[in-house]
Amino acid sequence: MSRTLGFRARALVLAFLACVFSLLTVGCIPKIYTFHPEEGQAGTTVVIRGARFGETPADSTVKFAGVTVPASDILSASTTQITARAPVGVRTGQISVTTTKGTGYSGTNFRVPGVAWTFMVYLDADNNLEGAGLDDFREMASVGSSTAVNIVVQMDRCAGYTTADGNWTGTRRFLIQRGDTPSGAPLQDLGEQNMGDPRTLQGFVEWGVTTYPAQRYALVIWNHGGGWRVMMKRLEQKVRALSSRGIQEWGISRAVASDETDNDELYMFEVQTALETARAGLEARLNTVVKLDLLGFDACLMGMVEVAYAVRNSANYVVGSEEVEPGDGWPYNTILADLSANPAMTPGDLGGAIVARYGSSYGSGVTQAAVDVAALSGLTTAIDTFATKAAGEWDKLKAARLGSRQYHYDNFSTTWGVDMWDFADRVSSQVAAPDIRDAASELRGAVDTFVVHEHHSPNMAGSHGIAIYFPPSSAVYQNDPEHPGYEESNTFMPVAFVLHHQWDNWLQRFYANIP
Repeated sequence: MSRTLGFRARALVLAFLACVFSLLTVGCIPKIYTFHPEEGQAGTTVVIRGARFGETPADSTVKFAGVTVPASDILSASTTQITARAPVGVRTGQISVTTTKGTGYSGTNFRVPGVAWTFMVYLDADNNLEGAGLDDFREMASVGSSTAVNIVVQMDRCAGYTTADGNWTGTRRFLIQRGDTPSGAPLQDLGEQNMGDPRTLQGFVEWGVTTYPAQRYALVIWNHGGGWRVMMKRLEQKVRALSSRGIQEWGISRAVASDETDNDELYMFEVQTALETARAGLEARLNTVVKLDLLGFDACLMGMVEVAYAVRNSANYVVGSEEVEPGDGWPYNTILADLSANPAMTPGDLGGAIVARYGSSYGSGVTQAAVDVAALSGLTTAIDTFATKAAGEWDKLKAARLGSRQYHYDNFSTTWGVDMWDFADRVSSQVAAPDIRDAASELRGAVDTFVVHEHHSPNMAGSHGIAIYFPPSSAVYQNDPEHPGYEESNTFMPVAFVLHHQWDNWLQRFYANIP
């Protein structure tokens, strides 16, 4: 027994020492804080500042996107600064510094001038939007790719809606050139692919970034949309039932996500997983930061806090509509003409161009906004603070909710988005309690910071760019077939925002206290 105890004691001591050694080693790994300039060609002199570098040039190995800098091109070195020339063969990617203690990476890419943007469109027209998809393809082809902008499309079609452009079915990939048509020869004919499978989205993103490297990347998910929703089949069945009775508004026609051939759709959790998996795979393979510069949803009802939160690790800017979109969606001809004329656009600039061009394409009934994901943590903090403070004056909170701009179909028992700014503004002007009023004012200010570009038609007053799930009463909430998905206990396609923040808990208190 004593020998056994002695052996176990020695094992515990060794494990403890290994843990301490691991912690000490991590504390010695090089750290890169900044580098300047942030872009250049082979031979560009770059100053890298950080901590725990080698004391001499021979003590550190420097790489640009995995390409090693020759020892002779490390011009000077200290523990906090290295000056080196970008190596021959350099491409856009992270800088790394390696010592005997490990490797540290830059948080951003060193950019090599060349193609400025790769604009990827995941065009799922395997549904009743097939005709609109063909139209949007032609809009993109009216501009076409250039030496500065790649326009890359994966398009899926189905039988039964239109015989135009060769009446082909299945899934094809294109690098769209000026004057191309959907019936033209694709880069790849993939056969039928399930565009409602997250692996298909992941594969397209990885292929697009790997095949068409650029300084910046935009991805547009083109399809029906439904915000955070998790049980889209019920909505799809409702739409088809309405269509069979001749009820077919342009709004309803773009209300549900579906790949009809494969009877599937992308849930928001699957979009989140696909993009995060694609990013991890690309960064491991390419030694480069591949967070999408802009993620756009050319789909309905995607301008929601819950949607932005789901893609917070995958995109820097998100563009989406609080309201339903017309079947024709985004005007790609004018958007891409703007980008091609000014490929130096920042992601925020491109988001602004999308919002402006979309807004000018429709006279009424539309919304569109671009949000800065860097400001999302400030918004979610303000939401949590409001959820904690708003614990009284329930009649006034109810009045504020009933007066706020909402996004809902009269024919549906679901889709209950409410403009976050409009609700907060009404609360701040109606309640008496200073702590609730102040929390509402802070929430309104956080929305202002988060939403960087916004458009709404004159008849959509009260829209400010970002919505949140908010049925008006307990009865309506319970009658919404989607509501179980908005609870922390839900394990089927869980909503990340619900798991990590307090709005869902506050909703339950709200419903318990309003008449």
